[in-house]
Amino acid sequence: MTDVKPPPTPPDGPTGDAAARDGLEPKVAYAPGEGLGARVERSNVWRSMFRHPTIDTPRGRALQSFSNFFLHLYPVKIPARVLRIRYSFRLGFIITVLFGVLVVTGVYLMFFYTPTVGTAYGNMQQLRTGVGFGQLVRNVHRWSAHLMVLAVVLHLARTFYAGAYKKPREFNWVIGVVLLVLTLGLSFTGYLLPWDQLSYWAVTVGTNLVHYVPLIGKTIQNVLIGGEQIGQATLQRFYALHVAVLPALVVVTICIHIWRVRKDGFAVERSSVGAATGTFEEEATAAPAPAVPPTAPAHLYGGRTRVLGVVDRQSVTAEERAVEDTVFTWPHLLVRHVVVALGVAVTVLILGVAFAAPLRGLANPNLTPEPAKAPWYFAGLQELLSHFDPLVAGILVPLGAILTLVLLPYLDRNPSTVARHRKVAIVLFSGLLAVAVVLTIVGTFFRGPGWRFIAPWTHWYVEL
Repeated sequence: MTDVKPPPTPPDGPTGDAAARDGLEPKVAYAPGEGLGARVERSNVWRSMFRHPTIDTPRGRALQSFSNFFLHLYPVKIPARVLRIRYSFRLGFIITVLFGVLVVTGVYLMFFYTPTVGTAYGNMQQLRTGVGFGQLVRNVHRWSAHLMVLAVVLHLARTFYAGAYKKPREFNWVIGVVLLVLTLGLSFTGYLLPWDQLSYWAVTVGTNLVHYVPLIGKTIQNVLIGGEQIGQATLQRFYALHVAVLPALVVVTICIHIWRVRKDGFAVERSSVGAATGTFEEEATAAPAPAVPPTAPAHLYGGRTRVLGVVDRQSVTAEERAVEDTVFTWPHLLVRHVVVALGVAVTVLILGVAFAAPLRGLANPNLTPEPAKAPWYFAGLQELLSHFDPLVAGILVPLGAILTLVLLPYLDRNPSTVARHRKVAIVLFSGLLAVAVVLTIVGTFFRGPGWRFIAPWTHWYVEL
């Protein structure tokens, strides 16, 4: 009986690792030469982190995306039209960058802040005078929070106008609405931490709205403030929510949101053979799918070739192929994201240098400032309260708006995503958005002591 010897195993080396033996990676050499960079790339430490060298080929770029953790967060290839600035204005990525800036600056501020009534205000003063770049970091943190609220609202509006909340992206729209609520909560809880007159009375106005919730309003208010009035318990709870609970929820929400974008695909028009235009949803619902002959190549119909479906056919001299409209994420999209991230960082830094975060006198429950305003993103509700019953303006309207946004993709049965086919929905949404913007502007800029109407060019009662 003859012994059967196993085939020899290729030796490991710069091109002979396990992945290469399995045919998963091309056998290419690392950078030649004796320079420091070449030696580092050939070292085991470098190769344990980066499994193969940079290969400027389509296969090499795909392998880079698969093997690199940060690139793996992106799809390997994307539709070319995603690169256009008008596609999304990079709002989703801007939100992520702003949240990253908030985390970094917030961690820095935590080293110099103690959430107690007796020390919080003194910590804020110490940041202004005794901590290196303390005031600048606080300014950047505050402006990043304001811009994140604005960016989330704009991103939600852009998604609606693009019809990107329709099937199969309904749940991702709901996640976006949850992210909006969490962002507002994150900004609102951080508003109290300076413990000055501005923050104390702004939070007082905001928490008083909860009192009007039927049946459970008083209970919710007690849970938030921890007593009859805002004090140490309130500061401690807002601090815990601001630095731990809400950031963790935002991280989870953003991760799920990005994951669903990858799974659901980009809401872009599809280029195909001929002059056909439209969206994925439109093409799927406008007409029944054409019958696919068994011998037709799968790439012409967006499907996959299955082994059992391949049959013989007569040879042809020419064949029409689908237009390839995808590009590699690396470097096309990633380079644009780096530029946007740098632009966002420069913007918040310029705002932080130009406009200092306000710090008024020490919080005093016995001295009410005039006017006592809520934060600007709640100024529209405060303006609404001056015209309607608190139950209607402070509870029913915001809860109704949030519930409507959550149910929107399930209530809107119109399959089209083209604006001219959604005139009623766009007019209604635009009207409600315009009302909200007008109320916010009036409440923020045109209200003074006693909530009287005052032109902002005569006296400035705005605290951002």
